[in-house]
Amino acid sequence: MMSAKDPGGDTAQKAHGSQNVHNRGRNRRNNNARPHNKSGGQHHTHQRKNYKANNNRHSNRNNKPQLRSRNQISHAVLSNSLVEVSTSRQLIESSDGIQNRRRVMKRLDSMLCNWSDSLLPTASYADMLTTSSSNNKSNHPSLLSFGSYRLGVHTPDADVDCLVLAPPHIQRHDFFDSWITVLKNAEVSDLHPVATAYTPVVKFSMDGIKIDMVFARINHVQLNWLAEHKLRLEQVKEQKKMEENNVETEFDQTSSTVIVHHNNEADDELDEIADKIAEVVVSDQMLIGLDETSVRCVNGVRVSQYLLAIVGTNPTRLENFRLTLRIVKEWARVHGLYSNVLGFLGGVNWAILVCWVCKENPNAKPSMLLNLFFRTFANWSWPHPVLLAKQQLHPIKGVSSHPIWDPVNNFRDAKHLMPIITPCYPSMNSSYNVGEPQLRRIQDELRRATKISHDVCFGRKTWSDLFKGNDFFRQHANYLQVDIISTQEDDFREWFGLCEARMRILIAGLENPSFGTQAYPFAKFFTRKEEDGKHVSSFFVALRFAEDTEKVDLGPLIMDYLQIVNSWDGRKETMDLAINIVSQKNLPSFAFEVECSEKENEVDDDSTSSETSTNTNEEVASSLDDETSNVDASKATKTVQKSPPRSAKKKLEPGHDSGTPSMFISPLKRAKIS
Repeated sequence: MMSAKDPGGDTAQKAHGSQNVHNRGRNRRNNNARPHNKSGGQHHTHQRKNYKANNNRHSNRNNKPQLRSRNQISHAVLSNSLVEVSTSRQLIESSDGIQNRRRVMKRLDSMLCNWSDSLLPTASYADMLTTSSSNNKSNHPSLLSFGSYRLGVHTPDADVDCLVLAPPHIQRHDFFDSWITVLKNAEVSDLHPVATAYTPVVKFSMDGIKIDMVFARINHVQLNWLAEHKLRLEQVKEQKKMEENNVETEFDQTSSTVIVHHNNEADDELDEIADKIAEVVVSDQMLIGLDETSVRCVNGVRVSQYLLAIVGTNPTRLENFRLTLRIVKEWARVHGLYSNVLGFLGGVNWAILVCWVCKENPNAKPSMLLNLFFRTFANWSWPHPVLLAKQQLHPIKGVSSHPIWDPVNNFRDAKHLMPIITPCYPSMNSSYNVGEPQLRRIQDELRRATKISHDVCFGRKTWSDLFKGNDFFRQHANYLQVDIISTQEDDFREWFGLCEARMRILIAGLENPSFGTQAYPFAKFFTRKEEDGKHVSSFFVALRFAEDTEKVDLGPLIMDYLQIVNSWDGRKETMDLAINIVSQKNLPSFAFEVECSEKENEVDDDSTSSETSTNTNEEVASSLDDETSNVDASKATKTVQKSPPRSAKKKLEPGHDSGTPSMFISPLKRAKIS
């Protein structure tokens, strides 16, 4: 293991031993700038100048070039295996699916233009727009994609994140009013506007494609941008068609003009070119005059743009980044780690982490990048932040100042557990939702994945082992099952949205050292329609208890969550919520369904990686009463009032740095759960 006094070196230094010796003195002089913590813990108060040093420390420690042993499989072979896995698990959309998405985006763009025209207040205003810009299209919004679709890593069932950049005559209330009417008339499905969200969004589906649409309104200063943007797209399309000889021209003698006849077979390819152009023109100048909400909406596009810029234009490096990110996201989904709403990591978080590894190892193949990814972040010293670039503290001239992530001067930022910082101004912590239970589960799974990926390199396992099995429901003795229920489909959608958005409060409440409890949430909802016609979605949180705990009253721990959902003004009689304590042996059968069963012919039935934990938990589960403990949501307040306060602290044992899940707390034996 590398000592604290040996900061390592980059790839070139390791490849040339003499150069490494020559620079050893300089490295030692720079060692004082690196964070040093023998215990592994970190204080929340950071010095901004140490962020880059910390990132370098992780890079040197975990990304050292390794000499390949005789038994190690080449990374070229392993990378080809990753391609096969991504194909077998249907992580890459077919060409027909891609074309369908482009058609939907094209249709939405046309609808937005017509909607914008209908909102023009007066003819004189329209004339003003025409005379003040280079093209009369300045009154038309621009539709820009971001997220997984923009990065080129979306799965066939993924949604499309897109931004509507609107001219000044369109207000945000128009977007959540008249635009909703336009969508209803277009007969979209699953329409769900969320105007009060931190980043307001309109969710819907069109032609089988799920859309998440956000809105930003530019001011008159940037009015010409819309016209020039649209004009540039059209010009590039026409020029590309000419260059590819996809056009036929004829001279109209009557009008003395050239008539262009297009070949429609090339339209889809040209749309792809136009999509790429649409993303690269959004700069810091676009922030001029934007309010804070609009800045958050625009930053989704700018972050995607920045990540692609870091990866570079080299096709090989870009595909290496995409393949690695696809595998990481699928791994996170299978193991219940993929959900920003539930306090885990979402698409942008995983993308930034993978981009960081690619930036530090630009010439590495996908298999090496994946191995380094797991190894790096399994050993990352949180809460030190992941930074792709030095934070920009102040905006460019003309842009209003906005809050940035600042743990030194902002006590809320100092409490963040897993900061993953966006690279564009204003820099924000994209993972501020992560709590102690979620971080613990992420670290546990990263350790397991590190061991698996190491075994893959030596032929002891295959990449498919990263996705096999659903061990979460075999590792614990007791689970909290939350059932979101409604008898009407439309009501279920609204009720589910509220309960899901507040679920982090429930998870945080269950993590309570004073009661001797720790929570292990699984980021997946099991949604189904039961025989009686009810729509039900189940969510599970595993519970572990301190060794000396004899009785647990969950009423006080779930009180905050129940009070919020019970007091919702939009709740109807058709909506219900059930919270039950379930022992492992009484878990419903659908919880053990392997997520990848439809994508792989082979299902992993081997649970030896958690044999000790499983056997102990089974003994505990059998010692519990077979009768399930129920908490009625409508009677939660009464239950809480009868519960006496607890003040005695329960000692929690520290976790272990092993490939198996952390045994922080011993299982609960012969205890009563009320």
